[in-house]
Amino acid sequence: MLFASVLFKRAKETGFEITPTGRKNRSRHLSRRNFIKLAAAAGGAVIVGFDVRARSWVTEAQAQTQSFSDVPKLDGVLLFDETTRKALADDWGHLVHKIPAAILRPKSVQDIVKIVQYANQHSLKIAVKGQAHSQYGQSQAEAGIVIDSGVLNAVQAPTGDSVDVQPGVILGQLAGAALAKILTPPVLPECMMLTVGGTLNAGGLGNTSQHHGALVDNVTELDVVTGDGRFVTCSPARDGELFNMVLAGMGQCGIIVRARMRLVPVPSHAALHNLLYQDLEKYIADQARIAKEGRFDHQYGFASRKADGSWSFTMQVGKFFTPPDEPNLAELEQGLRFDSGAAPVRMTAQDYLYRAAGYLASVRPAPTSAAASAPCASVTMWIPASATKDFVGRILALPPKLAGFQRFSFWPLNTRRFNRPLFKVPGEEQMFSVWLIRRAPPDDPVTLSAMHASTRDLLAKLTAVGGKRYAPWSPVITPEEAQSRYGTELWRTFSEAKKRFDPNNVLSPEAAKF
Repeated sequence: MLFASVLFKRAKETGFEITPTGRKNRSRHLSRRNFIKLAAAAGGAVIVGFDVRARSWVTEAQAQTQSFSDVPKLDGVLLFDETTRKALADDWGHLVHKIPAAILRPKSVQDIVKIVQYANQHSLKIAVKGQAHSQYGQSQAEAGIVIDSGVLNAVQAPTGDSVDVQPGVILGQLAGAALAKILTPPVLPECMMLTVGGTLNAGGLGNTSQHHGALVDNVTELDVVTGDGRFVTCSPARDGELFNMVLAGMGQCGIIVRARMRLVPVPSHAALHNLLYQDLEKYIADQARIAKEGRFDHQYGFASRKADGSWSFTMQVGKFFTPPDEPNLAELEQGLRFDSGAAPVRMTAQDYLYRAAGYLASVRPAPTSAAASAPCASVTMWIPASATKDFVGRILALPPKLAGFQRFSFWPLNTRRFNRPLFKVPGEEQMFSVWLIRRAPPDDPVTLSAMHASTRDLLAKLTAVGGKRYAPWSPVITPEEAQSRYGTELWRTFSEAKKRFDPNNVLSPEAAKF
């Protein structure tokens, strides 16, 4: 009876006509007895009202469908079921859950054009979701439409020095298509399950970025659906403003529906060598030195907490080669002050490209574990080289439970290699990228809250030393914080581009605040 009373109240709130007696105007009113009877017939569905004309209950899913009754004909499908909508109201951070009204699974680029135009006409918000690798809800759209880009995953056969890909193509798929032609993108992130579209919205770093910048620095042309529903092909020489405002733009000015990626010849093998340091200052100095000199093709590093609570630091260096030529790693490592080194590892180009899969599987919780859905307070930062020792020292001093990690990635990059205006880096010639995956114990809101406070404190100190945050792996910034991150002039340019290309603020409502 309580269930029926709640539904009775909810139906009245939605404006449907109900009378307790049901003795008069039976064609227009519904008795409480019949209400209970029909509610039972509705089963476990969520009831939001009663359709007087059809004499039937309206479930939540039916109401969503009816609100989209005038949507244009699509090649793909628009989904309204609660399970699908809730599944896409999540990301890798598990902090934000904003449920959309509908999910678009497009089968054509024209589907995206139509749905963006529809959203403009009906004051709806749109977000695009790839692999949901963002941390703070940036790819969500509460009561709006989320476009599932994974179904647009075609790769054209590479021609010459480039390849055209759709946004749902995962990086591993891109790498495989290029490798079949003995080619590779100059830069690829270690996480090969990311989508091209999502990575280009953010930036995309890899272990060759000290030479080639970010993934966004290796794009030569884009097809974009702007926020006002126009299909535009852009490049540095054609609609260059849109091109620059889309790459690393967190989806604010347009939706990428095709990207032309630069490719380079790939040697058949790679040799990697791990060098262990016990001293932070020596590690930082040697990392910065070899990045500046460009000794190695591959450069990476990480800090690891030892059993006694102290830290060690591993520099990973590598060279690419094609036999019979072999790199002389010992000669290249002369002058470096490491304490010990593991045996060098020799591998094929294919094994090199997919090398991180095993490590990522080892550090990520099993999908069925409680930790897999535990909220995170992760953050990624670009620290000016001159401030790195003191800044990292603060991170190393965090108590283990508050830190939420036993290891973090931490290696240098040459800032002059990054040329896309929205991929902001510090003003110094070198920076260190620091990736903190901070995961609180399941069902421990006190520790999670403390982690968030600690992350905010780190970001405040980052700003104070002239560092920059990586947008998908940091809390969404306010307009005031954006002034500091982008600089006054670039923020004005970005804001004006947002007004020009997305005048109704349709796109990516949770990724940036204007």
